[in-house]
Amino acid sequence: MELMGYHAHAQARPRAMRALIACLALAATLAIALQSDRADAAPKVTVLGAATPVNPSCPANCQAIGKTTGFQTQIGRTTNPFRVPFAGKVVAWSIKLGRPSSKVEGDDEESQMEFFNRFFGGPPTARLAVLKPIMKKIKEGKPIYKLKSQSPLEQLTPYLGQTTTFTLQRPLTVKPNQVVALTVPTWAPAFAVGTGNRTAWQASRKRGTCNSANDIRAGKPQQAPGKERAYGCTYRGARVLYSATLVKRPGG
Repeated sequence: MELMGYHAHAQARPRAMRALIACLALAATLAIALQSDRADAAPKVTVLGAATPVNPSCPANCQAIGKTTGFQTQIGRTTNPFRVPFAGKVVAWSIKLGRPSSKVEGDDEESQMEFFNRFFGGPPTARLAVLKPIMKKIKEGKPIYKLKSQSPLEQLTPYLGQTTTFTLQRPLTVKPNQVVALTVPTWAPAFAVGTGNRTAWQASRKRGTCNSANDIRAGKPQQAPGKERAYGCTYRGARVLYSATLVKRPGG
C-alpha cells in the first residue's frame, strides 16, 4: 500500500474570525447558487465524502498524499462517496490537515516538514478536480477518467492542524456519475491511516507504479482539462480527508 511517510526516524480549531468569515462566504455562495430555485422549494444540498470523523496521521505517524489526483472509493459501508448523484454545482470544499513537526527530533537530520517539502518539491498545496469516468474503457478493465474542471490551487501551510473550507467564487458544474477528486501537486497531510480494509482510495498512477518511493516522487497529478488519465492504483487502509459541498441544479 502506498503511504508516503516520514521515515527518518489533533486537530486544532481555526481562529474564530477565520471560521466566521468562511461561514459567511459559504452562505453567500449558496445563496447565489440557489437564487433561481422556487421560493417554496427547499434546495437540495449534499456533502460528498461526509463520514464519521477520523484524525490525520500527522504528527504521530506522519504520512501524506503527494503528487497525484485521487478520490475515495470506499468508507466503511459507503461505496463511491464522491460520485455525483445529481446535476448541480460544487460551491465549496473542505480539507482536514494534520500538523507535521517543524522541529528536528533526536538525531534526525530534518523535520517532518523539511522531509515532505524536499521529497515532494515544495510546500503543501491542493485543489478540487471534477472527473468524468470513461465507462467504455472502465468496462474493459481500464480505469480511465477525463478531467472536466478544477478549482483554484490553494496553499495549505496556513491551515496545518485545522479543518478549513474553501468557498468557490466560480462553482464547479457537475453531472450525475462524475467524480469529485482531490489534486495534490506537491503534498498534503490530509491522510488517515490504519483505517482497515473497508476504506480505499484510487490514484492517478499507472498500474505497477503504485508503491516505490521513486514512482511516487516522479508522479504527476491530473491537471490538464480535457485530457484522460489512468487511475491504476488502489490503496486500502487509508482515507483522504476532504469533502465537497454540492447544490442540486433546479430541475436537475
